[in-house]
Amino acid sequence: MILEPLRFYLITDLHYFENSLGAEGEAYEARSLTDQKCIAETGAIIDSAFAQLAADTQVNNILIAGDMTFNGEAESHRAMIKKLDALQAAGKRIYMITGNHDGDHEAYAFSGANRIDVEGTAREELPNLYYEYGWKDAIAVESRRRCYVAQLGDGVRLLGIYHNLDDDNSGFEDIMDWILAQVADAQRCGDLIFGMAHVPILPGAPVLTRVGDATIQGGKGIARRLADAGLALMFTGHMHMQSINKLATKRGKFLFDICTGSLVGGPCAIRNISIDENRVMRLTTGTVADFDWDRRGMTAEEYFVWRFDRKIGHEILSKIKNKQLACFLGKGKLFRFVVERVRNIFYGKELDSRAAIDLRTGAVTQLPT
Repeated sequence: MILEPLRFYLITDLHYFENSLGAEGEAYEARSLTDQKCIAETGAIIDSAFAQLAADTQVNNILIAGDMTFNGEAESHRAMIKKLDALQAAGKRIYMITGNHDGDHEAYAFSGANRIDVEGTAREELPNLYYEYGWKDAIAVESRRRCYVAQLGDGVRLLGIYHNLDDDNSGFEDIMDWILAQVADAQRCGDLIFGMAHVPILPGAPVLTRVGDATIQGGKGIARRLADAGLALMFTGHMHMQSINKLATKRGKFLFDICTGSLVGGPCAIRNISIDENRVMRLTTGTVADFDWDRRGMTAEEYFVWRFDRKIGHEILSKIKNKQLACFLGKGKLFRFVVERVRNIFYGKELDSRAAIDLRTGAVTQLPT
């Protein structure tokens, strides 16, 4: 089948928090200090991002790679669905999966110096809650985990892998036969098929191989099987970072794992992606240009950098028991250099933000700015 050129936006890790549950006080400030992503600001950031997406009349498909809420609060899900409904009413086709923060593992809000329990959401309910956004238009649905395949356009299919059962970085060997069958069916029809999962299959940076939940369990082995079967492309999130990683197999096949940063934490990434009739994928990366919030005189970009650096700085200095020493080190050039290096890992290289990938050969080139 001839592939009809396709364009779509991809965002992930929206982490929406419904502020009416409680988003102020000492407990909130303590939690905010330790987080790269914004919390109370999420509504304002998402509204601004969705307005940007709605205003682009040339791109009608939007993919979302999971973590729709802060921690699975039922009220956050209800409000998030209303935002998706409004975006859909603006003419957008939305395909999404959920992530590890969407099930009720510790739904809470903030009141004064305390965290307070709030109504959560069972993981099993999530595909039904978001039925309109992927499952409704599916041409195939896996019965156990409710993974799905959707036809995005002539010659292009999306494989939405919903793999968070007890934990989100568990592998998906139990549904691998179904996945491989869907890849084989797409190939029989001459369709390009690519995947979307919340947790990366390949680590975004070498240092992350030491982080337990940075990838799914057995990720490299799964990547090899998918690549050899003919699945060359996966879009992921979870790590709040920008990266493009490639695994090549002994059979000459390959798989790209394209991880995208959180929409609500620096760099607040919005991927703009196209796939042409020759199966060349081009991606550029934008961000949330502005949002309605007291940003202390900073631009949106400066605000996101400040939030990121504050979190990383806090993580480093909090491990130093001598508070006077920590205060002294926090003012030094070496400390600022380390924080900047960590930020640069998560923000990614230029190639992670602007690239062309030939999905037939695996060749990668950097697009001009």
